[in-house]
Amino acid sequence: MATIFSEALKKFRREAGFPSAYRFYYDNGGKAVFRFSYRMYLLIEQGKMLPSHKTIPIFLHTLRLLYGTHSAIILTRAWVRVRFGEEIFKQLLEPLLKDLPPPSISSPLHRVIQKQLAGEKYYVSHEQLEIVAKNNDYYLCWLALSNDTGKWTAAQLAKKVRIGAASAARALKDLSKVKLIKELSPGTYRCHLAGAMLELPRPNVSKTARKLRQMRESLFAEGEELYSRRGTLRADTDEFMNLIPLLTLNLSAAQSYSITKGTENSAIFGVELRAVKIRDF
Repeated sequence: MATIFSEALKKFRREAGFPSAYRFYYDNGGKAVFRFSYRMYLLIEQGKMLPSHKTIPIFLHTLRLLYGTHSAIILTRAWVRVRFGEEIFKQLLEPLLKDLPPPSISSPLHRVIQKQLAGEKYYVSHEQLEIVAKNNDYYLCWLALSNDTGKWTAAQLAKKVRIGAASAARALKDLSKVKLIKELSPGTYRCHLAGAMLELPRPNVSKTARKLRQMRESLFAEGEELYSRRGTLRADTDEFMNLIPLLTLNLSAAQSYSITKGTENSAIFGVELRAVKIRDF
C-alpha cells in the first residue's frame, strides 16, 4: 500500500528525470550509495517498507533536492508523518516544525524548460566518473568527446587538446570500457552521449566528484574570463534557498546553446553559478 512518503519519493524521482525505479537506483550508484538492495528500494517505493532516517540525506542528494527548500522539506515531513503516524505528528511534532518555505519562483517558461531538459539527461555512474576523474588528461579527453559527434583517433585528439598521444590512447580505451564512448573501429572512437545533459553524482556522496570539481576549477582558472557579474543582497535564508533551484534551472538552460560540431569560433566554455553566505546579519 502506498504511503505519503512513497508517493512523494516517486514524484520527486520522476521530476529529477528518472523514468523508473531501476534507473534511479542504479544510475545513482546502487548499493554502494544507498546501502541497501534494489529489492529493498522497490519495497520502499511501493510503501511496503519505510527506510531508516539515515537514508533521508541520501535520498535528498540522489534526487537533487537542496536542503531547506520546499521539496526537500516536503519529502522529509512525509517520512516523519509515516514514521510516527498522523495523530502523533499533528499533536506533538507539527507544532514544533517551522512553516514550509514557499515553492521556488517558477514561470510557465521555466516549467517547460525543466520538463524538456529532464528527458535529455544522462546520469553518469560512480564507476564511469572514476575513469573521467582519473587524471587531467582523461578529463580533457572526456570533455572534448562529450561535446563532439565526430570520430577521433588518439593522435587527433591529443593534438587538439594538447596532451601526449600515449595518454590520450589510454584515456580513450578506458572511457570505452565503461561505455562512455564507443570504439567504431580499431583505434577510432566516438561519443554517443555528445549533446546530452550529463548529471554527475553529488560531491556530498562522492570523493571522486570532489576531485573532478577541483579539476574543473583548475581549468576555469586557466581560461579567459569573457563575462562575470556579482552582487550582494540581504535576504531571509529560508526564503533565499528557494531561489537556488530557479538559478540552477537557468544555468541548465545554457545547454540550449551547446553544439556538437565545431565551427570557426567554437570553444569549450565553463559556466558557473555560486551563492555565498557572507555573514549572519
